[in-house]
Amino acid sequence: MFGSSILAAGVSAASLLLTPSLPVAAVVLPFIGPLVVAPWTPLCACVWFHPERGNLQPPSKVIGHLPAVFQAGVRWYGALLLALLFFVGFVVWPVMSLAWL
Repeated sequence: MFGSSILAAGVSAASLLLTPSLPVAAVVLPFIGPLVVAPWTPLCACVWFHPERGNLQPPSKVIGHLPAVFQAGVRWYGALLLALLFFVGFVVWPVMSLAWL
């Protein structure tokens, strides 16, 4: 799962350092963000929001001692962060990498 993140980092470094060609960078760079975000977003969602053992669920050790209002706020913030990560990785990164080239 995290092999795609390592692969994305290696491919981006190789494409930028070894080939100074702009067309190669234009082809490779838009795919780096989605390759990194694709495994991390579902992993964080599963670890944080698992119904029984999630780190952001009421019986967890992480936020279980907080009042219910603060727990809801932390879960809301986590959901917003995941949505933002997904949007930036799959929409903003490719658009900006093409715009900067």
